Amino acid sequence: MKVADLVYENIKPLFKDDIKLIEVEYVKRNDGMHLVIFIDKLGGVTIDDCVKVNDMINPVIDDLNPTNDAPYVLDVSSYGLDRPLKYDWQFKRYENQKVNVKLYHKIDGKKEFVATLLGKNEKEFIFNLNEQNFTINIADVAYITPYIEF
Repeated sequence: MKVADLVYENIKPLFKDDIKLIEVEYVKRNDGMHLVIFIDKLGGVTIDDCVKVNDMINPVIDDLNPTNDAPYVLDVSSYGLDRPLKYDWQFKRYENQKVNVKLYHKIDGKKEFVATLLGKNEKEFIFNLNEQNFTINIADVAYITPYIEF
């Protein structure tokens, strides 16, 4: 099992509060290997949240020894506003809000657009664009990110 998957499976049960575990990455950076724990929370992640999660997961990861004593840096980070939405709770959170949509292939001449996300079911996303509701099969959507207005 990959390091990131092993860590994810072992720390996931620890997340019972309002802080959600989103993803674990084991990546090489300029200063060596990093084990990155991405978290999210309604209202945003604070430094205190990152410290709390770090303190909570550190003993489990130490006991697990996922890198077989190879050195790494443990990073706990917010998922970020511009990261793709992946989970049903994230789509629910962004219902009735604008999102960026990128498709695998053009539909009605567009491969990318900004629309209001109205919902999601097992097979499709429901959007509103220019006062018109429409659906797109989930399989046709490469990713959806929150729309950030400056």
